Amino acid sequence: MRIAIFGCGWLGRVLAKKLQVKHSVFGAVRSEASMQKLGEENITAFQNPGPFSPFWEAVVFVIAISPRREYLETLKRVSRFLKPSLKQIILLSSTSVYADLEGVVDEKSPLKHESMVYQGESLFKKLFPDGVIVRLGGLMGEDRIAGQWPSKAVQDTAVNYIHQDDAVGIIEAVIEQNIQNEIINAVAPKHPRRSDIYKINAEVFGFELPMFEKGKERIVSSEKSRTLLGYGYVFDDPMAFWSDSRDRPRLAQRLTASADTRF
Repeated sequence: MRIAIFGCGWLGRVLAKKLQVKHSVFGAVRSEASMQKLGEENITAFQNPGPFSPFWEAVVFVIAISPRREYLETLKRVSRFLKPSLKQIILLSSTSVYADLEGVVDEKSPLKHESMVYQGESLFKKLFPDGVIVRLGGLMGEDRIAGQWPSKAVQDTAVNYIHQDDAVGIIEAVIEQNIQNEIINAVAPKHPRRSDIYKINAEVFGFELPMFEKGKERIVSSEKSRTLLGYGYVFDDPMAFWSDSRDRPRLAQRLTASADTRF
């Protein structure tokens, strides 16, 4: 099956690697450096593909870009460039869409926050009524370690994280099961407190702990991802995201590196 991933950053590149085991996968990126990275992974890449590029001739299309300037216009442009061969389209969104809510929230919770994420989801549903929205929790794992970025004060609330491996696994399940017209939260089922995770990582990786302050409590339910997709989380507890990481030696060398783009 021909799958196109629009935005192959930290998550999109790993998703492409996983999917290309069974499918023909094509990635779109903005920079020459990103092109080189995908080439090293033997992923066919296109830099800023134009309307007549073969990149758009996909059966499955994944939008994996962060909400930023020109986000809405980019979604409109995607809708104009896609071809009749398209059978499924997936938008990778964020659980930050629940930002104004408290308590336990799920895909049916009413939204009031007019954020760029909210606007993007609304536009996506208008453009692609049968499209699938995957709302990703805070993306962690590999070289993204909770607590590694210095901050003076952090809200000590229950976290809504997801490990990179599970984010990829859920997107793959959506594709393999040909899910249509759904919104799905992708978040680890357990929600420890941020201070507890930071304290462990501070001991292991040598971070300095910030000040913790009270914040708005919100738990994003991922029950639908487990019932609809039958997905079993590999990393169900963020407390253990980095405890046996394959990349631990490399992590220690990259603690001072700047963060990649979100997706």
